[in-house]
Amino acid sequence: MLARQKGVLLPSLREIRTFGEYVTDDLPALARAVWNVPLIDAYSSQECGYIALQCPAASGYHVMSENLRVEVLNTEGQPCAPGETGRVVVTTLHNFAMPLIRYAVGDFAEVGAACECGRGLPRLTRIMGRQRNLIRTPDGRRFWPVFGVYAWIAKVAVSQLRVVQRRTDVLEMHYVRARDLDPEETRVITDHVHRTLGWPFTLDWRRCEFIPAGPTGKFEDVICLLPDDET
Repeated sequence: MLARQKGVLLPSLREIRTFGEYVTDDLPALARAVWNVPLIDAYSSQECGYIALQCPAASGYHVMSENLRVEVLNTEGQPCAPGETGRVVVTTLHNFAMPLIRYAVGDFAEVGAACECGRGLPRLTRIMGRQRNLIRTPDGRRFWPVFGVYAWIAKVAVSQLRVVQRRTDVLEMHYVRARDLDPEETRVITDHVHRTLGWPFTLDWRRCEFIPAGPTGKFEDVICLLPDDET
């Protein structure tokens, strides 16, 4: 966002590679709009190394089946079907000193059907994030929010945004900006969030000087701090 605001161009840049954080749907489009390069994502963990890599010819991620076995399980511990989302469980195949057998890495992913590229490797459509990144509604639903954040924060010059949920009916909207949002800006963003999430949450706007990353260096756009048994 800062590069777009300042008009920074990188003519020798060929691609952007991302890892470690959730890639929102609009981030690849932003990379194209600002620097005209593709965004290539990789799914990995410190314990297992590369888990899945983005397909170079189509959408989704190919599981690195030569090195590990990846299972995506539902709440009953059964394999998810294409289109379903579950927790990622990994078994390493070449870590003979300290093998990991059906190790839950803490992430959730969506299973994909066979890729049209013809490679034949298992496919993940989307890497969703962690349990703590789920938004909850007062009627008991849980989901990973997709705000299309980069499409609208540039319009109001917000350099950072984080959503924190401590109550089922309220979302704290932490943002970094030189001044407070005016009433019209607040209305536009509130309407967008309500349409995207499908629930009329009360939005508690909180302007910050800076929003730090987590202890591992990852920046989380959404953090749910509700107890696990609260609905």
